[in-house]
Amino acid sequence: MTEEEAQKGWGGVRPGQGRKPLVGDKPLIGVTLKMSEEQRAKLQRLGGAQWVRDRIDKAKSPKE
Repeated sequence: MTEEEAQKGWGGVRPGQGRKPLVGDKPLIGVTLKMSEEQRAKLQRLGGAQWVRDRIDKAKSPKE
């Protein structure tokens, strides 16, 4: 793509594009969980990803 073509419109793949997922000043990473449809629906009712993050932050760390 030439510079002239790039200036004609929006869109297209560009490095660093898109909103950066942040909590406070820290970037988020993606995590995949496997669960049933019923569990997924309940998770959404409980508050989704924010609920999970809150529970993890409140939990005591296990002893190693």
